[in-house]
Amino acid sequence: MNKQQAYNSFWSEFGVLAFEENSVPDDDVINDLINQGYAESKYPYITYQVLTGDLDEPIYPSASIHDKNSSWERVDLLANRISERIKKMDTIELDDGRMFITTGSPFSQHMDVGGDIFIKRVLLNLGVEFFTEF
Repeated sequence: MNKQQAYNSFWSEFGVLAFEENSVPDDDVINDLINQGYAESKYPYITYQVLTGDLDEPIYPSASIHDKNSSWERVDLLANRISERIKKMDTIELDDGRMFITTGSPFSQHMDVGGDIFIKRVLLNLGVEFFTEF
């Protein structure tokens, strides 16, 4: 698996739709994914950055959880699940090495989404390192 596939594999583990932040599809494609069983609904969903770097040089990508709800509860619970998964996980095997994900500081932060009280966004900060295997 290459680095981009590793990001996709990780973010797809949480039972909600996950997209690279520059590739969120339109509603028709999202509805097709839901009908195919990839998720139960459009919300919540995750967008993530795909950043790669040199070996042994940490990089700091972010991701966001988006929801349409009057409460922060659902996005906060998902953020907590992601944090727990990161803390318990080992490295991710790549074609030419390994990828190690850590939580950043702060890990999660509520974000304003332009005045719509029903749109919730939690920004997640991460650390990622790539290692080769000899």
